[in-house]
Amino acid sequence: MMQVRKRSLIFAALVVAAVMVMAPGVAMANYSIHGSYTMSTDACAGCHRAHTASSPITWENTAGEDRSALLISTAETIDEFCYTCHGAGMLGADTNVYDGVFEANDGDDTGEDRVYNTAGESLNGGGFDPVMFPTQHYASGVDWVAYGAGPDGQDGAISTGGEQVYISCGVCHDVHGSSNYRLLKDVVAGIDPVSGAQAPITVGGYTGDPVNPTPTPWVISSEVGYPTGGWLLHEPGATQVAGYRPDYTTPRYAKAPGGDVTKGISAWCAACHTQYNTMGDDGMYVASTYDANDGFGLVTRHRHPVNVALTEYLGARALVVTDNVLPLAHDASEAGSWTQEDTDWLDCLTCHVGHGSGALMTGYAAVADTRDPQPDSSYGLVPGDGLGSVPPDDGNALLRMDNRGVCEACHNK
Repeated sequence: MMQVRKRSLIFAALVVAAVMVMAPGVAMANYSIHGSYTMSTDACAGCHRAHTASSPITWENTAGEDRSALLISTAETIDEFCYTCHGAGMLGADTNVYDGVFEANDGDDTGEDRVYNTAGESLNGGGFDPVMFPTQHYASGVDWVAYGAGPDGQDGAISTGGEQVYISCGVCHDVHGSSNYRLLKDVVAGIDPVSGAQAPITVGGYTGDPVNPTPTPWVISSEVGYPTGGWLLHEPGATQVAGYRPDYTTPRYAKAPGGDVTKGISAWCAACHTQYNTMGDDGMYVASTYDANDGFGLVTRHRHPVNVALTEYLGARALVVTDNVLPLAHDASEAGSWTQEDTDWLDCLTCHVGHGSGALMTGYAAVADTRDPQPDSSYGLVPGDGLGSVPPDDGNALLRMDNRGVCEACHNK
């Protein structure tokens, strides 16, 4: 589990906060500190010092050499540095991703058409506090395998190993801005679907004029005022998206630009989890043969489809019929929509959160050996503790609901 080093983090926060409080505006995605910089920007000084940087954090150039990131503060990892604004009680941002809560009131919170966030509401992506979120998408400074990676999906199998991926905030997000939703990177250090080796995978970006290029995002939002064409470079966020109302606490996800089923958040995730959004020529999701360390050995594995509309599976009734409505991907034109329609997409974020989940896995959902499905087993360690389950979950697979509530919410059996 990730543990934040409190003393160094507090000191780092004081240093960065001293700069941040002097910066104009609110630091939100592709605003102010995070992207859309102009030639007169003061945002660089919010994080960097060209000659007197105190942080030991480095980055790697194209020759594989470490270079100083020239960051303010004494933070020793990029995660610590991010927490100086996005941690508990910090001044730089209202999005406290460590505790998974929004820490301010920015408007009205009435009815299902709400477009603002209120203090104490849970963030869409969950959080990283190991007490509240026992299963996280990363443990700081740890190399993990990406389940379902590589040409046949074997790279995530515990019994066969796989390409190791270093996980941190900067693996998924580009602090300097991107064309995608929530600063999701345009190029990630993903897994090559043919060789299975780690390789740069394009999942968004910019084309055309190198000075003022055209954004080509893969991941967008249906928030009110969101620039569905992507974020521009060198133009302040506030001017290019007048009326944008970011919603950090109500999931307002959108289908991929142009309805392209090969893109969207599911394809973005598949840059590492390569098999999870793979479709055959017949339109069926391709199965993989590998050992998932669940007791069945080397057998064919099947996956739930993603980037699919509910219309493809409608029977006598609509699928979403329970009170526990899961977030589906709306058409980008449905700005601010929260109603569920049969044309909406099911994608990765319908069932899973991106950062960390506190959902419990008990009973059959906590079975470690599928050949001998005994309820409440937790890898044979602590029966009934709700932290077991079949790999690759290693806990709760970042699910939104306890056990398999995400299944029942749609299938209503």
